[in-house]
Amino acid sequence: MRTLVFIPAWNEAASVAAVIAGVRERLPEADVLVVDDGSTDATAARAREAGATVASLPFNQGLGAALQTGYLYALRERYDFCAHLDADGQHPPSDVAGLLEEVYADRADLVIGSRYRDRGAAESDDYRPTLSRRIGTSVFRFFLTLATRQRFTDTTSGMRAANRRVMALFSQHYSPDFAEIESLQLAVRQGLRVEEVPVRMLERAGGASFLTPLRSAFFIFKGMIVLLVGQFRPRRREPVEPVPLRKARAGQ
Repeated sequence: MRTLVFIPAWNEAASVAAVIAGVRERLPEADVLVVDDGSTDATAARAREAGATVASLPFNQGLGAALQTGYLYALRERYDFCAHLDADGQHPPSDVAGLLEEVYADRADLVIGSRYRDRGAAESDDYRPTLSRRIGTSVFRFFLTLATRQRFTDTTSGMRAANRRVMALFSQHYSPDFAEIESLQLAVRQGLRVEEVPVRMLERAGGASFLTPLRSAFFIFKGMIVLLVGQFRPRRREPVEPVPLRKARAGQ
C-alpha cells in the first residue's frame, strides 16, 4: 500500500522543513508532497532541501486549489491512501498517523482530525482559538450537522486522511473558497463514510494567520451560502468508486 502525505503551503518558509521532518520521522514509509500555493518567500526551496517533492502553483489560488492539487496528484500517481496537514507546525505528525490507521483498517473513507472531540485531553501548549474562530466553528458545526444529519465537531480541520474513493471525488469536485466545510457536506451526500478522531493542535511554529475578525465574519456568511447551495446538489445512489489499481495498471 502506497501512502502520500501532502502539505499545502503559502509563505511558510519558517516552518515547512520542520513539518516535513516530523512527517518523515513518524511516517517513514510515506512519500511527502508540498503544494506551494504561489508563495513569495523561500517555501518551495526549503521544502526541496528537506527532501519533499514540490508542486508549485503559478500564483496564489487559495487553500481549496492547493488541496485539490494534492488529491489529484495522489490519484494520478496511484497512491492507495493520502493524508494532509498544514505547513505551519500546528498539526503533530503522530496524529496524522492515527488518522491513516483508520483508513488503513477500512473503518472510514475520510477521517477528520478534530480539535474538539476530546477537550479534556488538551495540554498547556495547545492552540487556543480566538473568540471569532470559536463563534465560526460553532456556527459551522451546527449547520453542517443539520445539513448532513451527522454530528461534526471540527468542520474546518486541516488534518485529514483518505482512500481512493475520496481522491476520486475531490479530484473532480472541490470548493476553491470553503474547501473544508463543503467537502464534508459533499462526501456525506455522495455516500462516503466520514469519521472524526481526536487530535491536538499546537500554536503556530511560524508565519501568521490571514484571518482577521472582519474576514472571519465574511467567511461565516459565505460559508452559510455554500452549505445552502450544497443542499440542492443531487446525491449519488452509490459511493464514488475509483478505477481499481490492478486493472488500471494492466491497461497501461
